[in-house]
Order: sequence, then structure tokens, then C-alpha cells
Amino acid sequence: MKKVIILSVLLFGLLSCAGYFYKLKTNEKKDFFVLDGVKRSYLVHYPKKWDGLPIPLLVALHGRFGNGISMMKQTKLNEVADEKGFIVIFPDGYKRSWADGRGSSPADEASINDVVFIESIVKRMVAEGSVDPKSVFLVGHSNGGFMAQRLAIEKPELWKGVMSVAAQLSVAHLKTKQNFKNHPVSVGIMAGTEDPLVPYSGGYVRDGKEILSVADSILRWKEWNGCNESIDKKTKDFIEDGNTLVINFERYEQCADNKIVTLIRLNGLGHSWPGETPMLPFVNQGKTTKVIDASLFVWEFMDSLK
Repeated sequence: MKKVIILSVLLFGLLSCAGYFYKLKTNEKKDFFVLDGVKRSYLVHYPKKWDGLPIPLLVALHGRFGNGISMMKQTKLNEVADEKGFIVIFPDGYKRSWADGRGSSPADEASINDVVFIESIVKRMVAEGSVDPKSVFLVGHSNGGFMAQRLAIEKPELWKGVMSVAAQLSVAHLKTKQNFKNHPVSVGIMAGTEDPLVPYSGGYVRDGKEILSVADSILRWKEWNGCNESIDKKTKDFIEDGNTLVINFERYEQCADNKIVTLIRLNGLGHSWPGETPMLPFVNQGKTTKVIDASLFVWEFMDSLK
């Protein structure tokens, strides 16, 4: 009986983290539509102080095993949206996954068209009149970060800026890129150098699919965006538990159409969203931190784009 009670408590806790018992606020709505016979849902968070005029939109894609609400709880991008004045959308992946093009997720295996799904959400929001179509941004974590890379390749004209956290380009993305015309888009990658799930140096992730290194991914985007060799480098030090955490910022600003390519290197950190408690405590994600706020880093990058 004790084991049953303990398991029930653990399950309740996990479901709560995943958002099953989340109560929508007055400035939020849950919406859905049917795409290719599949019901697809997403949560919209409007900033608390908003005059109803078109404002920027950030689409935030969760990692594997997550959902839209868990992404919101994990990143607290809704709080950043309230402070900075933008709309943030948290879509739900198919069976807690995204068809990021690598072929290994439930969504990929089911041939789910997540490119059309995300594009359709953006078009719906623009048609609603709440979003400035010239200020639409995208961020994704892990599986969602690989999905963000795919969307930057296949729908670059949709985004003013794209950032992947704990994800980079895959070999599958490179093959896909050959099928699309080059269109400059500002791209950023934020990655931990000691990520045990998605190797910073590239190679094979645990699902057996090959990825590029973070450095190579940045160089590819530098090339695709027509950037010159000029690079702005900055370093920020943070103290945590008596140790120094070094964050490197590398930014190519001299690119076609005023686009930007940036790297935020999290030295010594792992796979989880920096600044927040990992949502999958039973998975080794490497070193975490509480002294930096990845969500602010994300928005600072987006907000800096011309």
C-alpha cells in the first residue's frame, strides 16, 4: 500500500509539472485546430499590460516528453512577456515530440507536419490582429531546438529571429537545406559544453542520429547568412557556490540584410534550460545553474535584431 501511495504522489507531481492541472489565467487561452486529421493545440499568453495593438510574438517549443505548459513553467517566458510586452505561444508537440527532421521522434515516425502546424499558428495570430508580422520570433529547447533549426531552414521568411537551446544543426538538416533557396535569417544557439544528451562537439545523440558540432553549426549559419569574418566577443562571469561560471557571447553582425548569427557558450553546463529546475529529474542532464536566466538571454537576442 505504501508503494502505491508513493507512486501516486510521484505521478501527481510529474503530471502537475507537465501541466495537466494548470488553470488558465485571464490573459491566456488554449486553442486548437485539426491538421491532417490530428487535433493540434497550443497555449497563448498575452502580456498583462497590452493595448490590443499588434505586438511581437515569440513561439516557444518544448523538449522531448514536454508540452506547452511544461515549457512555460520551465522557462517562465510568460513572465518575461509580461515585463517586455510581447505575446508568447507554447504549442504542444505530437506525443510530446516534434518532427524535427531527424526521423527518430514519434512525430517524425508518424509523418506529422510540424512545419505547417507552427506556420499555421503564426498566420492565425497575425490574422487575429494581435501580432506584428515583422516581429515574429522562435525559440526551442532540445527536440524543440532541433525543430527550430528546421523551421529556420524551411521557413526563414517567417521569422525575425530564431534561437535553439541545447540543440544545433543535424546532418539531416544539411541534406534538407539543399532543397530550399537561401534566405537570410538571424539565428542564435545557446549550448552547454558538457551536455551529456546533445554533444557540444557533435557526433551521435542517444537516439542514434548524427548532429554537427555547435561551432560547425554557427559557421554554417554564418555562411548561409553571408556574414563576413568580423566577430564581436564578450564574456560574462557569474559566481555560484563559490565557483565561477563563464559565459561566452560570440556575435557576427556584418551579415546580409542586417541579419545576426550568435553563439552563447555555457561553459561546463549541461542540457537543461539554464536558470530553471529540470523537468525530467530522472534523466542525467549534466550540470545545472540558478545564477543565469536563459529566458532573458533569449529575449535580449530577439530584441536586439533590427
